[in-house]
Amino acid sequence: MEDLAEIAIQAALNAGASFVDIRFEETHKTKLEISDGVSKTSLGQLKGAGIRAFVDGAWAFAQSAELTPASMKRTGQQVALTAWAIRDRVAEKFDISGPAFQDKASLKVKQKLQDVPLEDKMSLVRMVDDEARAVDSRIVNTRTTYSDITTQLFISNSLGTRVWMANSLPRLLLKITAKENGVQQRSWGQMFGRGGFEIIDETEARETGQKVAKLAIDLLASKAPKGGTYDVIVNPRLNAAMVHEAFGHPCEADNWVAQTTVLEGKLGKQVGPEFLNLSDDPTISSWRGSFEYDWEGTKTRKRCLVKDGILTDLLHSLETAALLGMDPNGAARCQSFMFQPIPRMSNTLMERGEWNVDEMIADMRDGILLCDYNYGYTDSSKGQFMFQANHGYLIEKGEKTQMIRDVSLAGQILEFLNKIDAIGDDFGMSAGMCGKANQLIPDNSGGPHARIRQVPLGGM
Repeated sequence: MEDLAEIAIQAALNAGASFVDIRFEETHKTKLEISDGVSKTSLGQLKGAGIRAFVDGAWAFAQSAELTPASMKRTGQQVALTAWAIRDRVAEKFDISGPAFQDKASLKVKQKLQDVPLEDKMSLVRMVDDEARAVDSRIVNTRTTYSDITTQLFISNSLGTRVWMANSLPRLLLKITAKENGVQQRSWGQMFGRGGFEIIDETEARETGQKVAKLAIDLLASKAPKGGTYDVIVNPRLNAAMVHEAFGHPCEADNWVAQTTVLEGKLGKQVGPEFLNLSDDPTISSWRGSFEYDWEGTKTRKRCLVKDGILTDLLHSLETAALLGMDPNGAARCQSFMFQPIPRMSNTLMERGEWNVDEMIADMRDGILLCDYNYGYTDSSKGQFMFQANHGYLIEKGEKTQMIRDVSLAGQILEFLNKIDAIGDDFGMSAGMCGKANQLIPDNSGGPHARIRQVPLGGM
């Protein structure tokens, strides 16, 4: 790959490009699903290269599945000539610069995903699905999905970067529906991480399926509360969704370049209480959103987005760092070699606080504990959001009481952050596929319980 990369880069530079980069990728995907006893299997493979050329603020991009010297030379020349042809149409001229890296990042796993037979993976899925369905006769639908992604990447650019990187991401996801007397309720749960098949531990998988099934049954007896303004505690999975969707996306620096972020003009300013710390950290080796180098070959680091309540950092690509006069910090990602890298989150989290959760509930006296996340929407330009919680509990006289359902919270993220008055010392995570600019990437979000005062809640 190094020789092919050098051919493409030199061809583009000779044709007038001032910066060139190339990503070689080989990815294998597996998806096994059982829904109401019916099994489905999907296998996929991607192999190719994505090449970019840059001239005076103008980018051109091409992809090729033909990994030969002739194809690399031809594609390198084409992207350079295209960028040269459109250079006068850009609104702002700038240069691309940054450090160069040479590395072969290793990823250690105990049980390689590709070494586990499909039959063994499907056997696990069927076992989890069957045992979850057997929890109660009121369970009317189960959907259990196992998926994994393995990727080998080689990234090279004209700055001198030459980086090899690997990824291995297994995930087990359960969605369960229960029904009784015309009432239908759903719950979900998952297992995930970065590593080998050992992450999907059989005992934990069985327990996860049973826990999700029991939650769906419990929800049948839940009640919908009255809409109004409440003191609220959000659990880790709902907190994670709120931090990722409502705050993380506005920190992606291409939104700053486009002036479509509610955080514009707030860098270095207070955006929350002094005990609030939010970060995006791709260096946590076992987490689903982790990687050693981004898809431009920049070494990653922890990004302290909010430190002691002050907005201190953004998520940058080489381009946004150049345009905003800041340092690149390894946040450029893309779905595959068929797409261009853009600023994206990795593992986005609210840092732990000092409150014990039970003490937090007792201190609040009356309010609502909201748990998990069904769906919602956000508007990064205005900071507005709406999330529907999967379930919750009334808090009465300092104790958790009646289970509730059909509760949504909505508002403006900067107002919400400033209403936080307690952060738990616990921690939980959620993971999925984050969408942006028609690209889906694996992500991980996390946080502790957090208490927010005077939150408008409504039924859905």
